[in-house]
Amino acid sequence: MERYTADSIREKVSAEFDRLFSSYAVGRGPNWVCDQQTKDNVTISVWMREELTRIGLDDLGRRTQENAFNRFSRSDKDLFELAAQLMNDALDDNIDRFRKPHRRWG
Repeated sequence: MERYTADSIREKVSAEFDRLFSSYAVGRGPNWVCDQQTKDNVTISVWMREELTRIGLDDLGRRTQENAFNRFSRSDKDLFELAAQLMNDALDDNIDRFRKPHRRWG
């Protein structure tokens, strides 16, 4: 299978931007505007969910990669590079399926 790059993901997400972003934009007011980082985050997240399912990743692996994207996207400026890294890790079956979430309370 072909490896993912930041540019290839950028092209795929850009080509389907309206469809990927539509579920997030539904119900927003006519003057609502969001920044580019949020648009990228939302569209890449939706695309990753679909793509991880398409390549046949099991449910636990898919959720683990999606959660990793959500965690690292808060501090990583290049979301497309992050998505490429996580998608390639999924192809290589290099997924931390046994990660224990950090409990802050209790």
